[in-house]
Amino acid sequence: MYRYVYIGLALAFASSALALGGCGSGSEGGPTLIVARVKDAINLDPAQSSDSMSHNVSQEIMKGLVQFKDGTFTIEPAIAQSWHVGSDGRTWTFVLNKGLVFSDGTPVDADAVKFNFDRWRLISSPYHANYRYPYYVSMFGGFPGLISDVRAPDKNTVVFELTHPYAPFLSDLAMGAFAIGSPHAIRNGLGDFASHPVGWGPYVFSEWVKGDHITLKANPNYPLQAAYKTVIVRDVADPATALNGMKNGDYDILTDPGPAGAAELAKVPGLSVYYQPANNIAYLAMNEERDIFDNGLVRQAIAQAIDVRSIVHQFYPHGAEVADNWVPPGMVGDNPRVKAYAYDPAKAKHLLAQAGYSNGFSTELLYSTAPRPYMPEPQRVAEAIQTDLKAVGITVALRSLDWSVFLPKTSNGEHSMAILGWTGDNGDPDNFLYTLLDQDSAKRPNALNAAFWRDPRFHQLMIAGQTATDPKERSRIYEEASQMVHDEAPVVPIVHVTVPVVVKSSISGFVPNPDTHIAFEALHP
Repeated sequence: MYRYVYIGLALAFASSALALGGCGSGSEGGPTLIVARVKDAINLDPAQSSDSMSHNVSQEIMKGLVQFKDGTFTIEPAIAQSWHVGSDGRTWTFVLNKGLVFSDGTPVDADAVKFNFDRWRLISSPYHANYRYPYYVSMFGGFPGLISDVRAPDKNTVVFELTHPYAPFLSDLAMGAFAIGSPHAIRNGLGDFASHPVGWGPYVFSEWVKGDHITLKANPNYPLQAAYKTVIVRDVADPATALNGMKNGDYDILTDPGPAGAAELAKVPGLSVYYQPANNIAYLAMNEERDIFDNGLVRQAIAQAIDVRSIVHQFYPHGAEVADNWVPPGMVGDNPRVKAYAYDPAKAKHLLAQAGYSNGFSTELLYSTAPRPYMPEPQRVAEAIQTDLKAVGITVALRSLDWSVFLPKTSNGEHSMAILGWTGDNGDPDNFLYTLLDQDSAKRPNALNAAFWRDPRFHQLMIAGQTATDPKERSRIYEEASQMVHDEAPVVPIVHVTVPVVVKSSISGFVPNPDTHIAFEALHP
């Protein structure tokens, strides 16, 4: 039996809660933090969203059973104070911190945890409704998927029964997508929960003016009291406006400044540029449900035709790395024998001729207008791909879409090709390989596998990686999977990139997180 107990943090939670018992006015007054970013959230119910714009806010409002220590993917307590897994590898027991309450005053107890997991995993739950639960489907394989049962034997204990041993389970639970919401709030306003979330976290939701800003207030009942009593997350779509606002002191933090913007702001006195780790991938996905792209020779031809090295050199900052492997550098599964396809238009034309397309073909490429950490200049990258493919006879029509429209279309397979990206959630290769490329993740309307690649051999590797407990065996499995992704080419990996964030130098406590989450409660003016 494996056992993980964090007595120190559990005691700290308890003592902090006692010390703050009379501080009901903790969220009133005090300094305000202004955070500027390029795009609004889509959905603040973390179980329904799959984008970091949404999760980076909801993680401040709602916590899960466990969480990641700042700056790492090390697991630490959140709602749970300790946990252990049985010798069968299938039974997980969590002991909860006592006395926690949601921001609506209802208890954060075992029944609340069970309610949330049953809502996500059981179609029969009246609160499951007809919603997308993209992370649940992608991480746990469907409804009910991996989790066969959730029990609450007492108010402070939750027991999970899994269908089979699953190595990434604890890391998955630490992801923001599995934060626990107030059952009372969900029952009394299921349709409103995505725009008025209620949870237990360092901040409480206050206001959302779509397309403009989200306001959070410090939670007086959270163990760690935030120095910033109000946080305003402001949407500033125009890059020039964002840069000028940061120079003029209108904002305290600017996310997604882009490479050029970060370089410019680094020269401004009083501003500091931090770089979050390159825990991401930008890529071209080819929808294999379209007749052209179900041909491996066509996919390989496209991989040979795109000059990814030139794209990275032109449109990404110093330190960005051409993506040889699907997983980021240094992660388990980073196969040193796998290298990005060489730029070879002549070979691409030869492969197209072998596939029966000696005269090329026409297709469409979707991309989002919103700059993302892994894609700071989406239009220019799309145009570069269009030019490279035209040189080998492939005519590409470009179609730009708003972020809120782009994601549903690609997850529903309404594309031929699309430029996408992904920021890792938990530090495990399963989160890149299984979540984005396995057949379980190609289920509409929740598909995160935008290539709609369904390979039984790859699926067997993914299941083997999930159930293996020996680190060397997992490394072997995922390196084999990385080789397979390269050879079959359902996607063309482009780049792994560090992500700049600009912060006023007077602010202390900022820690770059590999999942791009900013812990507002850790910051001090």
